[in-house]
Amino acid sequence: MARAPAELRAVAAAAARATRAAGVPRDGDALAVAVSGGADSLAALHALRTLAGPRRWRLAVVTVDHGLRAGSAADAAFVAAHARELGLPVRVCTLTRDDLEPFADQGREGAARTARYRALDAAAGALGCAWIATGHTRDDQAETVLLALLRGAGPDGLAAMAVVGDSLLRPLLGIGRAQTRACCAALGLGWREDPSNADESLLRNAVRRRVLPLLEELRPGAAATLARTAELARAERDWAERAAAEALARLANVTGGGVCLPVAQLAGLPLGLARRVVRAAARTAGQEPPGAAATELVLALARPGAQAGAQARWTGGLACVEGASILWPRHPAPGVSPPAADPAGGAQVRPHG
Repeated sequence: MARAPAELRAVAAAAARATRAAGVPRDGDALAVAVSGGADSLAALHALRTLAGPRRWRLAVVTVDHGLRAGSAADAAFVAAHARELGLPVRVCTLTRDDLEPFADQGREGAARTARYRALDAAAGALGCAWIATGHTRDDQAETVLLALLRGAGPDGLAAMAVVGDSLLRPLLGIGRAQTRACCAALGLGWREDPSNADESLLRNAVRRRVLPLLEELRPGAAATLARTAELARAERDWAERAAAEALARLANVTGGGVCLPVAQLAGLPLGLARRVVRAAARTAGQEPPGAAATELVLALARPGAQAGAQARWTGGLACVEGASILWPRHPAPGVSPPAADPAGGAQVRPHG
């Protein structure tokens, strides 16, 4: 058997380091590799295929045709044909307008992303795969950090992507896009280019095509530095989340009716910790955690002069003043639709009743 090209070995070695550090997938696990036909996902597929034998990983390929542009079906067919050439099971998921419509409020790109991951989850389950592997690279990570900065995100947003998140596996986060292209070129793979990636009216594309190259010109290694920022932020986030969980367990009363936290206790916490405790309380009550604006509204309930019975609402959640405490009910506002979102962040504070 011919020795694998050096470019492929380099990508496979990076994937091996990432998965070894993460401790997953385990020996014998099944992985669904999400392949779009681009160089990143094709390189991920071949790198994981290189690693699969000794680890007894079972690979399958999943590709999603969003149906949003001419040529998307041809890209999906290209991926399916390549998977069959490799002797791998493959599933093509074709999305319709009905698949995207429930997420229309996220915008075209956001709706496509949410629908794509839903389709990937379903396909992976049907294929018996515990993991969905993607081809996200260090450049994707750098772009995500820049986008988080532009929207004013805090540490959680700057943490960007992790190698492992729920059932998602991103084994190529440690390498750049140039390496995935070099890998595909060395293998003689003619990858597909999504023409919509050239549309600079989409902010991520503009960051990818204009901002990040300029930063690399001004400061070589900028992408790697931004990715390092994400690693540092992620470590800080993980520590802070543990601290919030410990504070909530110490201060709150959790019952079948929800989570009850004394106002004085919440008001006495450092602001950064209090914000995390508010979100942790909502999750513990089975609610959707509040976003940044709604979190501030919940904290306002703990300030002096807050009206008895006042409440803060957001989509999927509710906190209200009950005596000297704030309550996150287990089943917020049963049978009542959430109020219309305000322009500042999708939440409202109003008197109870």
